[in-house]
Amino acid sequence: MELPEKILAVLADVKSIDTLQLAQNFNEDHQKIVGAVKSLESLGDVVKTETKSIKKFELTKEGEEVAQRGSHEALVYANVPAEGGIAQPELMKNLANSLGAAAKVGFSKAMSSGWLAIDKSSGQPKIVRKVATVNDEVQKQLVLVTKGQGDTLPEKTRDDFKKRKLLQEAVVKYYELSQGDNFTTTILKPETELTPEMIANGSWKTANFKPYNFEALGIQPHRGHLHPLLKVRAEYRQIFLEMGFSEMPTNNFIESSFWNFDALFQPQQHPARDAHDTFFISDPADAGGFPPDYLERVTPHYYRGTAVLHNLLKAKSLFLFRISFPFNSLFTFFVLKMSSKY
Repeated sequence: MELPEKILAVLADVKSIDTLQLAQNFNEDHQKIVGAVKSLESLGDVVKTETKSIKKFELTKEGEEVAQRGSHEALVYANVPAEGGIAQPELMKNLANSLGAAAKVGFSKAMSSGWLAIDKSSGQPKIVRKVATVNDEVQKQLVLVTKGQGDTLPEKTRDDFKKRKLLQEAVVKYYELSQGDNFTTTILKPETELTPEMIANGSWKTANFKPYNFEALGIQPHRGHLHPLLKVRAEYRQIFLEMGFSEMPTNNFIESSFWNFDALFQPQQHPARDAHDTFFISDPADAGGFPPDYLERVTPHYYRGTAVLHNLLKAKSLFLFRISFPFNSLFTFFVLKMSSKY
């Protein structure tokens, strides 16, 4: 019998029961019981649940070690020889690996409990046993906590364990279960979809359908894809990058005629520079100054052997950057300038 069916069988005999009691009765982990209750809630109004919480005492990691191996003071006592005693520095050295910083706490508790004493009769002080046997009440009390009986410990004892970081208080959430309006001990899995077969044979009339969840997330729709030309462009771009080329900045949407035409030795009377092929900007109408040394180099070479004079105002005119141009002279100029190749 599955765990949800076991819970329904218990509810058939009692009016209500909580998940903590179920975990104890079935000897199961409480979270596993909670998971089974969640599955019963999905069946509809089969069971009614009410969330509650209680404060519970549980052991820390160090407290669990004490419950298994014994208290710090008991371990200190066990490391003192029954005859002859041991020097305190040597005792603490022996306990350093097993107890660490807790060795001092254990030694202090063992001394205050009257288990150990300091013998100075031989000249050199030694730690000796004061009693033949000890009763490790700390370990016994922590074992009770592991059994869920932490509330039975005296408040003073609990406070002492908290100071020693052996015990901690935690809030445990649990569920109170009772029979729902459609309670049944038989679990029938509800139908999740209406099939053509159910319509054909009429079984949909008596079928138990799962309530539709309008808040559930739907199937993630397929997103768009790159255009085939963009894919080819990306492949060529990657090829040039792997060959050592670098990309020029493409966020300079407005450019001057000088850098886009004159520096590339395209005549100012060329048809490609007419207004019907170029979108000129009226505000601002022209660009700032150009590097004088570079301007002096470009102009003579460009108009050598011609009677056409260079119009600086036309070179300063601004227009929307011609993205069809594969080459940007301004970017190249500064790259060469920085690399001292020009």
